[in-house]
Amino acid sequence: MAPPSQPTPAARLLREYGWDLIHGSVAAFYAVMVPYTKVEESFNVQAMHDILYHNHHINKYDHLEFPGVVPRTFIGALVIAILSSPAVLIMRAFRVPKVYSLLAVRLVLGCVTLTTLRLFRVEVKRKYGRHVEAFFVTLTAIQFHVLFYSTRPLPNILALALVNLAYSFWFKGNYLRTLQALIVAATVFRCDMVLLLGTVGIALLLVSV
Repeated sequence: MAPPSQPTPAARLLREYGWDLIHGSVAAFYAVMVPYTKVEESFNVQAMHDILYHNHHINKYDHLEFPGVVPRTFIGALVIAILSSPAVLIMRAFRVPKVYSLLAVRLVLGCVTLTTLRLFRVEVKRKYGRHVEAFFVTLTAIQFHVLFYSTRPLPNILALALVNLAYSFWFKGNYLRTLQALIVAATVFRCDMVLLLGTVGIALLLVSV
């Protein structure tokens, strides 16, 4: 009896990252088809613009003149801007219109969000099997909301990356890291995340007892 043939490198990559390719393709499609942002995204968009285009010239930052009525953090915008900076620098060198820098920033944000979603998916597969993993991917791909907003620079989406990370730690059994991720999400991006932190904390306490 002939030994089973080994899968090709392409087949191994597809098996490992095929589900991620589906999510990434759908999210990128939404970003390209709806490239512009809405008012709720204006703070992070302007913050990333100033970091990428004004750099250390803080006196030129828009938020010094228009600080807004609600204090907000620059941390999420700074992280995404740093990750986007190589692509934006190339675009600036070739004088590419700024709308493409916006698209690059959104795609980088989507990569961050979907990377944490992948970590969660891997733990779903490990805990519940391939069929549940396939259902999870399919439901996420067709329900529109998660993948459409995964590239939107909203505080909710920056917090979502940490929530995905927290759930992956939870499924892995690392309860301390779960709480740490939710604490960062609550203190940096969304104070109402305290509600999720409280319910997850109670659940973990009951599991540990």
